[in-house]
Amino acid sequence: MNSLRNINHKIILRTIWRNKLHSSINIIGLAIGIAVFILIARYVNHQFSFDRFHKQQNNIYKVYLGDNGSLPPAVALFLKDNIAGIEDVVRVDEWFGGGNKGYLEYEKETIRTENFIFADSSFFDFFDFKMLYGDAQNGLKFPNSIILSERLSRKIFGNENPTGKQITYLSDYPSAKYTFTVSGVIEDSPTNSSIPYNGIISMSTITYHHIRNGNISEDWVNWGFGSYFKISSPEIVHQLNNETPECWTNLMAERWQVDKGSQRAEEYKLNFVPLKEVHFQGSNKRSSVYLILLIGLVILIIAIINYINLSLAISSTRLKEIGIRKIIGSDKSTLFKQFITESILITSIAGIIAVIIVLFIHPYLFNFTGFKSVVAPGETFKALVFLIGGLILIGFISGLYPAWFLTKLKPVKSVKNEFNKGTKGNRLKHVLITTQFVVSIFLIIAVLTFSKQANYIKSKNLGFDKEHLIYLSGGASISNQYQAFRESLLANPSIQNIARSNGTFVGHLNIGSKHKVNGEFKNYKATTVDPDFIETFGIELLEGRNFSKSIKNDLNNTALVNECFVKQMELEDPIGSTVTFLGDDITIIGVIKDFYISSLHHEIEPSMLCYLPWNTCINIKVSGIDLENTIATIESTWKEFSPDVPFEYHFLDERFEELYQAETEFSSLIKIFTLIAIFIACLGLFGLISFSALQRKKEIGIRKINGAKISEVMIILNNNIIKWVAIAFVIATPIAYYAMNKWLDNFAYKTTLSWWIFALAGVLALGIALLTVSWQSWRAATRNPVEALRYE
Repeated sequence: MNSLRNINHKIILRTIWRNKLHSSINIIGLAIGIAVFILIARYVNHQFSFDRFHKQQNNIYKVYLGDNGSLPPAVALFLKDNIAGIEDVVRVDEWFGGGNKGYLEYEKETIRTENFIFADSSFFDFFDFKMLYGDAQNGLKFPNSIILSERLSRKIFGNENPTGKQITYLSDYPSAKYTFTVSGVIEDSPTNSSIPYNGIISMSTITYHHIRNGNISEDWVNWGFGSYFKISSPEIVHQLNNETPECWTNLMAERWQVDKGSQRAEEYKLNFVPLKEVHFQGSNKRSSVYLILLIGLVILIIAIINYINLSLAISSTRLKEIGIRKIIGSDKSTLFKQFITESILITSIAGIIAVIIVLFIHPYLFNFTGFKSVVAPGETFKALVFLIGGLILIGFISGLYPAWFLTKLKPVKSVKNEFNKGTKGNRLKHVLITTQFVVSIFLIIAVLTFSKQANYIKSKNLGFDKEHLIYLSGGASISNQYQAFRESLLANPSIQNIARSNGTFVGHLNIGSKHKVNGEFKNYKATTVDPDFIETFGIELLEGRNFSKSIKNDLNNTALVNECFVKQMELEDPIGSTVTFLGDDITIIGVIKDFYISSLHHEIEPSMLCYLPWNTCINIKVSGIDLENTIATIESTWKEFSPDVPFEYHFLDERFEELYQAETEFSSLIKIFTLIAIFIACLGLFGLISFSALQRKKEIGIRKINGAKISEVMIILNNNIIKWVAIAFVIATPIAYYAMNKWLDNFAYKTTLSWWIFALAGVLALGIALLTVSWQSWRAATRNPVEALRYE
């Protein structure tokens, strides 16, 4: 029995060696397909692993009001006190406490850092982040306590235990300076956590520093806190998400003047989202993950199709071997096992190469696209089992049809080499090749559509000039000397203007307010600026006037609104109108042109610019000439006025690009995977046409002897390609049209699907296919016919 197995293995290896070219094509195609699928499987697994490492993941929920997960801090305690079934709550400050970016000072060394969050003392009762030093139960109990991440602790203190040491923290916004006592060190934030952090500060610190005349738990104004609840009963969650509690209905009416059943009530509707779903909440990330997984499967299927087609083609050279083995006693099951074993062996070789490809290209792929594909700690063995099992399954699926088709042939037909007299095998081959072209054309259309939308976004008039704008986060020292700082910079001719704002002018305006229109409150967004703002940003004033430093009453009392605000608030004569801003009246003195600072996924919001002194972001308009020296001038001036705070600057246009980071990464991935899919399809097509030319060399020789031209022979060999591409184009076009329209629906402002996108995709697919096969066709057509007919 063992000797028989050895003979079978020798036959398999001999067959692979005898058909070196086509076996290599099979192995390379499968290796690339498997490599892509491994990368994508790791990425998908990583995306769906978010927050699942917490032991209580099934009992933890984050509450949203509509789609908004950043709430006033008083909301969490109100819900806990008034809704039965809520066992505990923890609040995580996502903005208000200055927890986004800032500076750490220790022994005269200043470090720029970000992702500092404020959290209640119950934080570690919810989340299983490992403490390395300190006590989790008491680490966030007292004001001015901070727990550092391991990476940040090592950067500041080296390998020593920093517990009990004091550090100074300067936040960007609000401009504040804290002295913290280190109460512990925590493991670095896992890559699959929806709560990133470099440091965690006690929530009581915000009360200690910021809340006047009351406790933070009574703050209903500042929207910036994530609220997480422990609820053991899924039935309670289902009921809360489907039936608004009466206590919440009353609160909406009292606090925000929202009536039950009104249009605004949907914006304040309670939505308890499971912790493991928070990563996907409020975005189309889940559908993007599924789409990437689908593309990975499609590429793998294309590789399997290549294997099936080439295996059927190569098998025509083994018909006599199969026939003779049947005649001397081999049964169907023995031959079937041999072909399946051969397929699994080839797939295993391809799998080894695929793993090498993954290890080699993953760092470059991540740097190019941001595509993160990782194996979670402790899951290496599971990944290995999955890989081995997957390779066996792929090998079995790839070899199933060729094994069945060849073992069912009758011995006499096999010996007479009558393989090509049937049409079923050829029909399947044509269907599989056409399927490959359907996929390729679809992906080409997708790439062209993504590129057209990206160009539309880049060329869209945003209503202001974002080019050559530098912004800085001004600390207290700059704020106290701002006018002198500004005048010093404007002495440089390369600096055209300077203005201040409440925050970075990108994403969303950072203050939410409401105004009553016809008995119903309507929401709008606002921010605070100074009189130099609209000139610095090139915003067009349509009506009225700008803020004036010389008119004392302008400060704290006046505002500019956009066209959308005028329309939404139904202001017939906006100039001089009084509207509500954070509960106080403010007078509109001008109307400005609509501007886009958020992603074009969203429609323009009613927006207001208020003249108030709440501004910590410094915006500098430069000429763009001699940029290096201009930045050096800004830095030296910064150090003159604020020597203790490191100089850090950003370009506004780069921040705008970050709004479309997900789309940019996704588009880059689609481009790469499209090229891979086309390459694998072309690889298989190359193998098929070369094998077809080899099989038809006698036919070609006879045609040439009878006077056929080279061009005529090439047309005969390439004729089917044109037919396959044409059929694929007819199938792919409506599918791609529907899918791309669905994708474009994610944008409030979008390009159109032009006819040339589909035409170009068809032409490209045909051109690539003909280019792939023409070399082999030309070689076959120019071969000396005597070589083919010498022994006939």
